[in-house]
Amino acid sequence: MNFRLPNIPGIRRSDTKLPKLGPGRAVHSEPDSIVRTRTAGRARLMGGLVSLCMMALVAKSTSLMMFPNPQLESKANTQFNTHKEIHGRRGDIRTQDGTILATSVEVHTLHADPSKLSEASAKILADTIAPMLELDPRTTEGRLNRRSRQDIRLGRNLVPDQVEAIMDKVKELSKDHPSLKHALFSRNEYRRFYPAGRDAAPMLGLGTANNGREGLERTLNRHLAGETYKYVQWRDRKGRRITTNIPQARPGNSVVLTIDRSIQRIAEEALDQVMERSEPESASAVIIDPETGAILAMAQRPTHNPNDTKNISQAALRNRAVADVFEPGSVFKPFIAAAAVEEGEVTKQTPIDCENGRFRIGRTTISDEHPEKIISVSEIIKYSSNIGAAKLAFTLGAKRTLDYLKDFGFSRVTHLGLPGEAAGVMRSADKIKPIELATTSYGHGVNATTAQLAAAVAVLGNGGVRMEPYLISEILDSNEVAIRIFEPSVDRRVISEKTAADTLEMMVTVTEPGGTGTKAAIDGYAVAGKTGTAWKHVEGGYSKTERIGSFIGVVPADDPRLAMAIVVDNPTKGSRFGGSTAGPAFAEIGSKALRLMGVPPNPALMAPTTIEPVKGEIKLPTAAPELRWAPKGRLITPDLSGLSMRDALVTLEGAGLSVQLKGSGRVIKQNPSPGRTLRPGDRVEVTLQ
Repeated sequence: MNFRLPNIPGIRRSDTKLPKLGPGRAVHSEPDSIVRTRTAGRARLMGGLVSLCMMALVAKSTSLMMFPNPQLESKANTQFNTHKEIHGRRGDIRTQDGTILATSVEVHTLHADPSKLSEASAKILADTIAPMLELDPRTTEGRLNRRSRQDIRLGRNLVPDQVEAIMDKVKELSKDHPSLKHALFSRNEYRRFYPAGRDAAPMLGLGTANNGREGLERTLNRHLAGETYKYVQWRDRKGRRITTNIPQARPGNSVVLTIDRSIQRIAEEALDQVMERSEPESASAVIIDPETGAILAMAQRPTHNPNDTKNISQAALRNRAVADVFEPGSVFKPFIAAAAVEEGEVTKQTPIDCENGRFRIGRTTISDEHPEKIISVSEIIKYSSNIGAAKLAFTLGAKRTLDYLKDFGFSRVTHLGLPGEAAGVMRSADKIKPIELATTSYGHGVNATTAQLAAAVAVLGNGGVRMEPYLISEILDSNEVAIRIFEPSVDRRVISEKTAADTLEMMVTVTEPGGTGTKAAIDGYAVAGKTGTAWKHVEGGYSKTERIGSFIGVVPADDPRLAMAIVVDNPTKGSRFGGSTAGPAFAEIGSKALRLMGVPPNPALMAPTTIEPVKGEIKLPTAAPELRWAPKGRLITPDLSGLSMRDALVTLEGAGLSVQLKGSGRVIKQNPSPGRTLRPGDRVEVTLQ
């Protein structure tokens, strides 16, 4: 079959040769009008689609330009500005003599801008600074290769010397790699630091640069925290910071405590010896000025180092002196005796039948550790008779007994401003049974805290007047101006001055030969104290092996300057009685603190001394000795000759040395001698006259 081409202008038939088709195959021609129609339809369809797309783009762009979108606006803003906060420096916590216990120190954080780095320069920078910051080089390199980031933190809590060394190293590298020149920058921030380490740590608690987490840091946070200032950090299109006038946030207030730094250190050392000597679960000590109610020291074991936040246990954070209640045992007896004397029921010499050590009350028999027959009220305290104390409580009756105990401060919160303060539990007069009244008289079936015991015995040392115990002395603003001063406050008169003096006289016999607290005696001073030993209450009953030993007292008994309570929980080594576990700690704290305070010993009460008098006059120094350091962090022993006890303690303890004192007055001898090298924590023996 022959195929004929249509007549197309400009094309001759002879110019076109068509292939021959096989049998049965035919080629049908389409009219030109159909092809053109189809082509025009396709063109219109594509034109319509393009038009619709253009219209959609115009509509969307119009919407974006004419109608603000908060979400898109926020995304755009984040490219050019960042919300920042500036926190004012947190205030200090100090002792009454100005020693800082908690402060905020300025440290540096090192940052990098990955957007300014190439892959090669990021590797060089990582290999250089990672070892200096104790980082993994490959991990650091990966972080520096995040080009979309403009600020990553590489290190924090860096001292200026560290930052300077890193910057100097990078400056050298930038000569060959210019992109490193502006890749690093540093910022200043504050870190909470505790110069005293473990001392008073549970009382102080924990704090960060901006917030308090535990202890006084938490309860005083509204005073200590600095002002928080918020601002917007603007950047240009290249990411450079262009905000300049950034104001300084107002710093927080400082808090001055009633704590005496030297007495606190003495108490800490005494508890260390308790832990070594008796190996108890815990131990706590509270020392009060009986005249004002000011807390001079509050220590406990176990404790913690608040500077080492990674290794702090929750148990060590709990302030046991105010949060842990326990059955105090026989330390309750002086308060029962004082109440009976105050009510005129007995005198110091009134004889009491102690039933030869066994006394039946209903179906229960109570007993004495040291059986006695008829003894005086004073001897009830001296020999710690349970039966004698129970009979005094029966004489008073339930209401008067419990009312006096509440007046002494038991079953009431001390309001020291510490978190977790416990009030303790005491039965009500209308529900208490005779056997419960008897056990309450010698400190069982009732509980109290170490702080409550110290505040209660301080009443006896203050002529029968209970002062409100307090821990905060002043609050200072950032200019060191006092904005609030806490004065001593009288709670109430509990007993008369004569009754208080009589009770102290009875308590003095406890530390005299034959008493239960001879290990609490202090050479040269009359000690009015009382021992306590109680079975520990565990899991709904009393343990057959665990005990709590305690000692309370005031010293000197004739002119009280210190009131103390020492509590030792479950001693496992040696004697478990309070006189042997807590008594020696009382003696150590009392002897050192009194000499530190300049309270002279009574020569009539001093044992013969082996210190030979120095011939001639003691040469008094004109200034405190200058501390000098030897290589490897060792201290050169200063010359303490002629220094007072306080100056010697301040000099040595300020250098981190332990001190052992002998005698009183001024330094006449020391060991090691001046010029010897010592390590931090070494002991220096000082003899005074």
